[in-house]
Amino acid sequence: METLCLASWLEAGFEVDLYSYGTVEGVPEGVARHAADPVLPESLLQRLLPVLRKERRAFQPMMNFSDLFRVKLQERGAGLWLDCDVLLFRHFAVDPGKPFFAWEDRHRIGSPVFYLPPDNPMIADYLRVLESPDLMPHWLGFRRGVLRPTFWRLLGRPFSPADLGITVYGNDAFTRLARKHDLLRHALGVRVFYGWNGKETLRFYDADETERLEDDPAVFGLHLHHKLHPTPRPAAASLYGRMLDRLGKRLPPLAWLPEGGRTGPLIAPNLTKTFPIRRP
Repeated sequence: METLCLASWLEAGFEVDLYSYGTVEGVPEGVARHAADPVLPESLLQRLLPVLRKERRAFQPMMNFSDLFRVKLQERGAGLWLDCDVLLFRHFAVDPGKPFFAWEDRHRIGSPVFYLPPDNPMIADYLRVLESPDLMPHWLGFRRGVLRPTFWRLLGRPFSPADLGITVYGNDAFTRLARKHDLLRHALGVRVFYGWNGKETLRFYDADETERLEDDPAVFGLHLHHKLHPTPRPAAASLYGRMLDRLGKRLPPLAWLPEGGRTGPLIAPNLTKTFPIRRP
C-alpha cells in the first residue's frame, strides 16, 4: 500500500523525499531517501509513551511522534507533508507562501496532507511544546487541557500528554491552532483528499464500487484511513486494482500471497518508522 502511494506521487509529477530511521525496502525508483534523526531524534519516542493507557504504547507514540515530525519539517521548509497512505490521482499546485490542508470532516482539518510556510505562527506553537520538559500541549480545550489533568493530579495518578488522546498533537491540534491564527479560511473541501473517509475507505478494495474518484478533477487524492492490510492481490476492477495497473511501471517487484493469505506485498518492513515529505 505504501509503495503504491509513493509511486502515485511520482506519477503525479512531484519530487519525493522519504525520511526514515532505518533501511526501507520496496521504495520506488526516483524517491530520494534521507535520514530522519537530524530532523527529530528518535529518542523522543520514549517521552511520548502513555503512562495510564499502557495498552496504547504499541502504536500511539509513533502517531504522536509523526505529528511532531511533520511540523519540524515545515520549520525547515522541506515542502508538503503526505502520510504514506495518501494516494494521489493528479498533480496540484501548492503556493509556498500559504498553508495547504483540507477539511477531513465537518469538524477537523486533516493532518495526512499538510503544509505550512516556515514562518507560520502555528510552527512556533509546536516549538514551544517541543522545548517544554513535559511536552504538554497548551492548545487543548478545557476538558482535556484542564479538567482531566486536574482530576488525575488530585487522585495522585501520574500521566503524560499522550494519555490525553491520540490527536493531541495531530488533527485536533492542527484545527485548534488554525482557528487561533485565522488559517481555517485556507482549508480545502473534504472531497479533495477525504472523499471516502473513515470506514468508507474500504470501498477502495471493492470490485463492485461504481464511484470512480480518480476521474473527478476536483479530487486530488485519497487518504486510505481504513486498510485491509495485509491483503492478497486486489480485484482488478477495484480502485486498488486500477491504481496498481496505472502505476505498475513505477512499482518494484511485489510478492503477493494467494487469495485468503494473511499478507499483501512483502515490502517495507519498517515503513511505520518512515516519514515522507513531498516537494511541490
